[in-house]
Formats: sequence, structure tokens, C-alpha cells
Amino acid sequence: MIDAKMKLVVVTDIFGKPSLRDCLSANLTELEEVQRFSLGDLCHRAYLSGEELHHHLFTEGGITVAASALRNLICDGSFGLGYSAGGTALWQAVISGMPLAGLTCVSSTRLRNERAAPVQTHTFFGALDKGQPSTDWLTTVPNTYKVFSGLEHSFYLDHVDDKALKARSAICAAIMSMAG
Repeated sequence: MIDAKMKLVVVTDIFGKPSLRDCLSANLTELEEVQRFSLGDLCHRAYLSGEELHHHLFTEGGITVAASALRNLICDGSFGLGYSAGGTALWQAVISGMPLAGLTCVSSTRLRNERAAPVQTHTFFGALDKGQPSTDWLTTVPNTYKVFSGLEHSFYLDHVDDKALKARSAICAAIMSMAG
């Protein structure tokens, strides 16, 4: 069971998804606090979304700005949950000193360029996501990983497909396991 004092930091994808209602955190009822951040806000480009935001993050250094903002905003003891590029921002923040207790990244394909983080990490990908990290990266960098067969990059937004629902449930269980 989740510690009643568990705090969760959520960073959305480049489209500001998932919504609060659709976020995995909505299934974790014993959280003390959930802080949500959008990548656009974190890199001071709230007016950008989608591919324009992606370009800014990974071509113009916006991901470094987002990671720095996270590192400066978050207190000790929180757990992180990042979706797609949001997971990459959290990962980089942890590497640069953000004191998270654990980190879960969902469809964070740009992690393929990252080194191991100094906290407990869980990564999740859809097997049909062509951008997912290599098997070598998956078996050596995160503490645990899961690749869900038959699922695309945005499976975390799917509330209908049985495979996606099972994947969402498995991710929630992994988050709960980190909290002890």
C-alpha cells in the first residue's frame, strides 16, 4: 500500500497530456499531494505545444531549462512520473541533483540518450513505439523496465484497449512498489 505521505510530481508530454483526470495519478488514491507541470511552462514557452515544443526542447536546449526548473522547484522525498518528453525532463533533473525518491517514465523515448539516474527508476514503453531505447539500454540503465506488446507510444492515453488498461495498471503497481 502507498505511504499516506507519498508526494508525486507529474510532468506531461509535449501536448500537455494526459489530463488530470486521465493521469495515472488519478488511480493512486492515497497520495498526499500531486504537483503537475507542463513542459511548456517549465521551459518558459507556455505558448508552444506539440512538434514546435518538441523542436524547442530537443534542438534549442529547452529540455535543459525544463530540467533546471524542476530541480529548483521540487522538495525532497517526492516521486516522479513523466510522460514522454516529460520523463526525459525529470530524468535530467534527477541527474543534475533533483532529490526525487524514485522515478517512473512512460514512453520517454529520448531516455535512450541518458545515463543511469541515482534513484530507483522504472521505464515503460509500447513495443510498437519505434523510438524506444535499445534492448542494451533497457537492460543496463533503468532499474526496471517493461515493454508492452501491441502498444504504441501514446498507450498511456488509451482508456479503451484492454492491453493499454493492463499496462496502466502495471505502471500504477510499479509506482506503488517504489513507495514501499
